[in-house]
Amino acid sequence: MLNNIHAAVDIDPVKAQDMILELSKLMRYILYEGNDETTTLADEVKFISSYISLMRQRYPSDKVEICFDPPLTPSSTAVLPPLLFISFIENAFKHGVSYVKNSRIRISLDEKEGEIYFSCVNTKHKKDQEQKSEGGVGLENVKRRLNLLYHDKYVLKIEDNEEEYNVLLIIPCI
Repeated sequence: MLNNIHAAVDIDPVKAQDMILELSKLMRYILYEGNDETTTLADEVKFISSYISLMRQRYPSDKVEICFDPPLTPSSTAVLPPLLFISFIENAFKHGVSYVKNSRIRISLDEKEGEIYFSCVNTKHKKDQEQKSEGGVGLENVKRRLNLLYHDKYVLKIEDNEEEYNVLLIIPCI
């Protein structure tokens, strides 16, 4: 991200300033909220919104459709572990965006009846399927974290097909 901001400084200084502000929001949240055991849904939505805002500035809107559907009024009483969803979102941008083909990332977050519903769907491209590399540490860490926090009281469904990668995570509010 810093390389993108550096490149934008000469081309579009105003855009670079906006990107620096968004990056500072992200870093502040990670440093101060990320070490806490819990955060509010409202704060997590702000963090995700800042991340998505920053990523939107990286990609051309005519090639990459990015949709974030947060709750209309995110709860400041619904509590969850911080940074629980970011690995899925980062992976969507890492593996779901092509500079050549049209790409789509759709993220939704909602609270219903004491549970938080998170969904992330991204396109997949042939290149990603052919160049599978070793890794998956982030996903394994998220699964381990979910097991430690919620035991068997959560739902994680991952559908990985030729055209899309789809994540649905349902967790109870703490």
